[in-house]
Amino acid sequence: MIEKRPIGIVAVSLLALLVASPKAASAQGYPSQPIRIVVGYPPGGGVDFTARLFAERMKSELRQSTIVENRAGAGGEIAAEYVSHAQPDGYTLFYAVGSDLEWTGFLTRRHIVDPLKDLTPIATVISSVNCVAISANHPLASFSDLVVFAKRNPGKLTYGTIGGQSYYSLIGETLKQQGVDMLQVPYTGNAPVVSALLGGQIDVALTTLGSVAPFVKSGKIRVLAVMEPKRFVAAPDVPAIREVLPDFSAPLSWFGFFGPPGMPQRIVDTLDSAIGNAARSPDIDEKIKKLDLNVFSTGADKIRPLIADSTQTFERLIKTMDIKPAE
Repeated sequence: MIEKRPIGIVAVSLLALLVASPKAASAQGYPSQPIRIVVGYPPGGGVDFTARLFAERMKSELRQSTIVENRAGAGGEIAAEYVSHAQPDGYTLFYAVGSDLEWTGFLTRRHIVDPLKDLTPIATVISSVNCVAISANHPLASFSDLVVFAKRNPGKLTYGTIGGQSYYSLIGETLKQQGVDMLQVPYTGNAPVVSALLGGQIDVALTTLGSVAPFVKSGKIRVLAVMEPKRFVAAPDVPAIREVLPDFSAPLSWFGFFGPPGMPQRIVDTLDSAIGNAARSPDIDEKIKKLDLNVFSTGADKIRPLIADSTQTFERLIKTMDIKPAE
C-alpha cells in the first residue's frame, strides 16, 4: 500500500527546498535579464575596446543584452572591488587585465582583490603581444646585438616602461637576470614611452607591439624581438626573445572575465561557453589580430591553475627585485 503524506507536509518540504537553494533556482533560467560587464579603465582604450567587442558577440551567444560599464581608477582595482561585492548571480561581470590582478598584491600592503578568493575566474580571452623596440636610426641592428652590447656594457643602455613597478619593469628584471643589464626609465604610459623612443631620450622601449605598429610601418621604429613563446604570426620576421635567450620566461599579460565570488557552477559554465565561442569566432579573431593581440582562450577548468602558476612566477620575480611594498 502506498503511504499518503499530508498535503501540508509536502508543501512545507517543497518550500524549504526552494528557500534553501535560491542560487540553483536562479541558475536554471540564466540569463533572464541584461548582463553588465564592468571595465576598470576609461572608454576608448584597448581594454575598453576589446571588452565591447566581446560584449557585442556575447549578446548573440546568450540572447541577452550586455552593457559595458566603465569604473576606471587605481589600475582596475576600483572595478575589481566593486564586482567582488556584487551578487553572484551572473549579471555583473568584470573584464580585467588578469595579469595585473596576479602581481599587484605583492607591491602594496593595503588590501588588494585576490582573483582566486575575492572573484570567480571564468575565462581568458586575449593576451598582449609585447616587444623590444628601438629607434630606426639606432646602431643596434638586432636583438642579438642588443644582448651582446648590454652584457659588455652593463647599465649603459636605457629602456622605457610604463612605470617603475609595472609589468614591463618585471620584464626588464627578467632580462637583467639573463645578463641583459639596462637602466630603467619609467613613464606614465605606453604613449610617452614611444614618444621618448622617437625623441632619442631612451635607447629601448619595452611596450606593446600595437603601440609601436604605426611607427614601424612609417619606418621610424624597429622591433627587435617579441616577448612570445614563438614568433607572432603577424610579424613573422621578428624573432621571439627565447630564440636568443632560451631561458627567458615571463608570464603572459592577458585579459579575461571574472564574476563575484560564489557564483553557481551552472552559470560559470554558461558564461564560459559563450565567451569561448566568441573568442573562437572568425570575426573576433580577425579584429583582435589587427590590434596586434593574440586570442588566448582559456576556459573555467584551466584558468585557476593558470592564475596560480603565474602568481607564483610574479612573486619570485618581485622578490628578486627587492621591491618594498608600498603603504
